[in-house]
Amino acid sequence: MKKLLFSSFLTATILCAGGKGVVPPQSPIEPIERLQTHSYYAGIGFVRGDYRGCIFPGCKYEDVTFGVVARAGYEWNEYIGLEARMLGTFWGADPFGGQKIAHGGLFAKPMYPLMEDVGIYGLFGYGRIKTTTGGNGNLKTVDEGGFSAGIGVEYDLFSREDIWGVFIDYQRFLLATDMPELDAISIGFTYEF
Repeated sequence: MKKLLFSSFLTATILCAGGKGVVPPQSPIEPIERLQTHSYYAGIGFVRGDYRGCIFPGCKYEDVTFGVVARAGYEWNEYIGLEARMLGTFWGADPFGGQKIAHGGLFAKPMYPLMEDVGIYGLFGYGRIKTTTGGNGNLKTVDEGGFSAGIGVEYDLFSREDIWGVFIDYQRFLLATDMPELDAISIGFTYEF
């Protein structure tokens, strides 16, 4: 009985294959090209820092300064990464010079690719800021840390495999209700390695 089942199976296999048995492939199978991914990156850019509000009752204050931002990070894949950034302003928009802002933070960076070369990202994490506020001799130093968030767009120059890119983002330094509005817009270049 076993011989009959085996010979029936063998006959059915040969007939299904056209009577020729198993045919080897005629052309070699080419391996799928693996896209190069860059995990680490660093960037530098120009920043515009804004400070609106005042910590004194009845005080109204607005300050705009300019400076530099540096960022470095690691991307596990195209959807999540970790980024550290520092920025400092030193050039004021008004003739008397704006107050300096120093900020540093560590952020989770969720990302989403919109096209092959363009993606959006968020920044969610802890930031620390130091600045001085107030006018008319009522200066007050702000040195606080807390939850900070931002959103941005990255564009890879030329193609996804290249290591140069540009970014532009908006970041709110501290999302606390008792703090004045402290935020920044940054634009710069990124190098992936």
